[in-house]
Amino acid sequence: MSKLRYLWAHHKPASIGFILAVTLALFFGGKFVARAVYWSDPAHRHQSPEPWMTPGYIAKSWHLQIEEVDAILGIENGPALVGYGRPTLDRIAKATGQPVGDLLHKLSLGLPKAIADQEANAPK
Repeated sequence: MSKLRYLWAHHKPASIGFILAVTLALFFGGKFVARAVYWSDPAHRHQSPEPWMTPGYIAKSWHLQIEEVDAILGIENGPALVGYGRPTLDRIAKATGQPVGDLLHKLSLGLPKAIADQEANAPK
């Protein structure tokens, strides 16, 4: 314990910097692990689109680019389209004046096709 007291007494800025670095590493490492565990769960892969989902969530679930999901939906930039807040399918439908069911139908047809195109274009 005397070594810690010595470091604190004589190297306070370095000790604070080290504690801060360890804290940030644990925080971001924890976020990384939590996301890795969440997205590696098979239940989160190829989920059927629902009104609460965002194009980004759908893109991660289906292993696509957000731009590909936006193209299926017929939009260019979800966050700019809805203004403030998360661009959920429900909010995108309201902003474009379409029923949310139409967007869900577009996705149910377009997502499997996008995956098939992606697999066809993959290097062998």
